[in-house]
Amino acid sequence: MANSRFLKKPLLSLICFVCILSCSSNDDSGDSDDSPENAAIEGFYTGSIAITIDGNDITVPMSLIVNMASTNKFAGDFFETNGFTPCCSSNPQDGTFNFDYNPETMALTNFIIRVDFNIDPNTPCTGLYTGEGTLDTTGNANRLVAQMNVDDCNVANTPAVFTLTKVSELN
Repeated sequence: MANSRFLKKPLLSLICFVCILSCSSNDDSGDSDDSPENAAIEGFYTGSIAITIDGNDITVPMSLIVNMASTNKFAGDFFETNGFTPCCSSNPQDGTFNFDYNPETMALTNFIIRVDFNIDPNTPCTGLYTGEGTLDTTGNANRLVAQMNVDDCNVANTPAVFTLTKVSELN
């Protein structure tokens, strides 16, 4: 009996020591700051719209200023130039947009661009571009790639691919 009493104290001390070590260990689940879940979507993006009109393949420059509207929802300004200035409007932008983002699948859903080309007040050109896409974080760049349906005063129900690369963060 006397020997078991002396063994209990060191054993109890060892168990407490192991518990303390396990509780104070760094809980690193393997997630890094640059994982897809933590990819910063907000920023300035430039790229192009690839579309076929009347049998001709056309590439149109475009840029977006992407802001977070709420959790996993983004919105901002659309420009049909790659310089963040309107090409076809007396407004400060050529349109506005919004989309939802799923960080687990990196999917862009409910992507809607509302264009308002009103350079000529007598013949305004409004439209709606709708579609879905993905956020590609290959390499060091964030790239938005979306398959859109373009419907405005120039084309109706025309498929297009929008490809934009993040060029800088929002200030």
